Amino acid sequence: MPNRRRRGADEMMAWSWECGSATVAVLAPLVAVPLAAITFYLRSLREYQVIRHAELVRRFELVESVTSDLRKGVAAFERDYTTKEEWLRECMYARGRVERIAEAIARLEARVETRDCSAAGNGVGGAAAHGDER
Repeated sequence: MPNRRRRGADEMMAWSWECGSATVAVLAPLVAVPLAAITFYLRSLREYQVIRHAELVRRFELVESVTSDLRKGVAAFERDYTTKEEWLRECMYARGRVERIAEAIARLEARVETRDCSAAGNGVGGAAAHGDER
């Protein structure tokens, strides 16, 4: 009798594996086909987004270049049609700025020369003795 019970349990186990594998075999296409369709759909959406992004970037760069060209054109137009007084005022302002820069450079050169002269006059340790650090 124990053999009989064991044999029944083995048959039940075999039947459950057969039933389970048959169920998986039937359900696999029902899951795989929609999953494949979803995968291809999502891939096409991603490709579309990449293409649209590249197109938008190209358009924005085009708009930026056209805007830059327009800005340069307006500046050239204003420069061509400014009055003589405005032109002279701008030239004098620019000349004043250049003179201030030249004065600043002259002051810097004078400082460098005085430091070089004082360092040369005091010897090797002269600059360090006065607290000058380079």
